[in-house]
Amino acid sequence: MATLYEKLGGEKAIAAVVNEFYDRMIKDEQVSHYFRYTDMDKLRKHQISYFMSYALGGPHKYEGATLRESHKGMNITHEHYEIAIKHLNGALRKYNVPLEDRVKVEAFLRSVKPHIINK
Repeated sequence: MATLYEKLGGEKAIAAVVNEFYDRMIKDEQVSHYFRYTDMDKLRKHQISYFMSYALGGPHKYEGATLRESHKGMNITHEHYEIAIKHLNGALRKYNVPLEDRVKVEAFLRSVKPHIINK
């Protein structure tokens, strides 16, 4: 049975979705402030590896800060987290990811929400 990583098309496809997601987040005035002092190239590369390794069952092992550590002090609200989910769903739709797979990605995001929300 194929992993979600394989079903979505591997690293190249994941990179396209991640880049589209961050493009949407940066353009959204409600959440763009979270990225004001962020090295976006580094963040995008990290998220591509993170998605491949942990969330989607890709071949790379994730090594780095926990979600709680990496989001500490950012004061991400429930509302802003929902905006992020909306933008990721939009990016997945843009690349024609089937509903069944979008639901799996969203379920993963909801499962880690308590580790990211600071308010």
